[in-house]
Amino acid sequence: MNCLEARKYIYDFVQKNWEEEMVEDFLKHLHSCPECQEELRITHMVYHGLRSLDDKEELRIDGSYAELQEEAGSFLFHCHFFSAFRIVSETLVFWAVTFSLICFIAKYGVYLT
Repeated sequence: MNCLEARKYIYDFVQKNWEEEMVEDFLKHLHSCPECQEELRITHMVYHGLRSLDDKEELRIDGSYAELQEEAGSFLFHCHFFSAFRIVSETLVFWAVTFSLICFIAKYGVYLT
């Protein structure tokens, strides 16, 4: 992801319109680009500030910014966990079906030709 793509994604990121691949690429880019980090911080500050005024809640810019990044990391962890879980589940089902088929063939003497 380059700076232009990252800056286009900042507003979606702040609003938590997350997709696994985009969040991952965006966070990787942020680690290497201080300009985009600052752009994200400013956008978050404005968005969160306006939202807190609407909700009449206490304004905690730095705390909410840290929470946003923590939530994004947690989102990625859950995406990767469930992807791995899906792969393991599919593999187990494949081997269970294969083993059942082999047992069936062995028991009933059915030969595939």
